[in-house]
Amino acid sequence: MLKDKKNAIIFSLIAMLLWGSAIPLIKSTYIELGVESFDTFSKVYIAGIRFFMAGILAFLYAIILGKEKISLSRINLKFVIILALFQTSLQYFFYYIGLSNTTGVKSSIIQASNSFMIVLISLVLVPEDKLSINTIFALIIGTLGIVLVNSNKGFGGGFKITGEGFIFTSTFINALCSVLIRKYSKGQSPYLLNGFALLIGSLPLLIFGKILQVNELYFTPKALIMLLYGAFITATSFTIWTIVLQNHSANKFGVFKLFIPIFGSILSVIVLGESFTIRLFFGLILVLLGSLVLIKGKTKKKVIE
Repeated sequence: MLKDKKNAIIFSLIAMLLWGSAIPLIKSTYIELGVESFDTFSKVYIAGIRFFMAGILAFLYAIILGKEKISLSRINLKFVIILALFQTSLQYFFYYIGLSNTTGVKSSIIQASNSFMIVLISLVLVPEDKLSINTIFALIIGTLGIVLVNSNKGFGGGFKITGEGFIFTSTFINALCSVLIRKYSKGQSPYLLNGFALLIGSLPLLIFGKILQVNELYFTPKALIMLLYGAFITATSFTIWTIVLQNHSANKFGVFKLFIPIFGSILSVIVLGESFTIRLFFGLILVLLGSLVLIKGKTKKKVIE
């Protein structure tokens, strides 16, 4: 189904919408659970819970949608462990801590660099994914949209390693894993691949988070619903994105990652009551335009070898 380019685009946008909704969700979850800003490992523990549940949900997808048996023999265990360590454990260790130590504005702009990172890493690791002038133009237009969205807001002073530095590290790891999935996951079940990667990757977050957290967390029914939705976001979006990358070029589809901060901004308006600005509107137009340039571009473009 996702081998068809139009379907792949639609489902990619669904995945980006889900990932974008995680931005207000994570901050709201911290508030609901009363997590103190200094309690770093409570945030890590929350991430571990979310991804453990997401792993279980991915296995349910495997059984219900993929009609597959849960077995390690059906996947490349070495690749799963690498994916678990980087895509789950390390990426979200840095992301959950970084998001609580910087503004959403800075996080959005840093995350917008993900598309460029995917393109650059693809040139090195997946040389068959050629880079066209069309792709470069689309990325520039889309990134200008992200910058425009946030240009009227205060950026705050300084640079914190545990804030902006951690978000940048998380973004780079995410881009690297997108390319690795494109290169090494072909022929493997996306459901089982993500299920094991999420489940195994959640364990270090759970163990170290629980041992080193400062304050105990008391889970309200609302907090549990938030964690369940977070698990749904992760299992569904990672599964969709894995299938897309198994069938399409990482550097071409990487431009859709620009929609994550756009969706995050729009959902922050709806969920957190932030104002809808004219810059948000025109920024969204630029991101859409960049995506259309990529989608509608002629195949016979000049290629940069």
